[in-house]
Amino acid sequence: MKIEKKTLMFLVKFGIIFSALHLLVWTVPTYFLQDWIASLQAGFTGLQVHGNLIFLGEHKILINPSCTGLISSSIIAAIIFSLRKPEIKKKIQIFLLAAIIMFFLNLIRIYIVLLAGMQFGGEWIGIMHEASWLMTAVFIVGLWYYFTKKITKIEEFNELL
Repeated sequence: MKIEKKTLMFLVKFGIIFSALHLLVWTVPTYFLQDWIASLQAGFTGLQVHGNLIFLGEHKILINPSCTGLISSSIIAAIIFSLRKPEIKKKIQIFLLAAIIMFFLNLIRIYIVLLAGMQFGGEWIGIMHEASWLMTAVFIVGLWYYFTKKITKIEEFNELL
């Protein structure tokens, strides 16, 4: 299997950008955001909250940096900024729009995970957490691809590399 040079460059840039952003998300304190999300979700569901912990019976749901939408935003940023096209101004616009959408989708996702735990038992929290994250990620990448093609008027992904 031969990988084209531009594909390899995309993968290298993606790895560097994502790794740097991922490290940043886990090292920069985001407690204020985690606490706010936990408080908001507890308010919506009527569950107890303490800091970034939501209590569902004997289950404790930790709202950590991954639950803020920042990791998903890091993935989309790494994709967008690893590509040659479009120009930087459009990349920034696409990223900001995607990050805002992801933040709100993430809030809805956490709410659904909590509702599933309340309805079907705490053991469903982990299952719903993983399944909903994957579905949200696929949805966002699909939206990014659709709108990037529309904005840049490019037909094939290869043209972005």
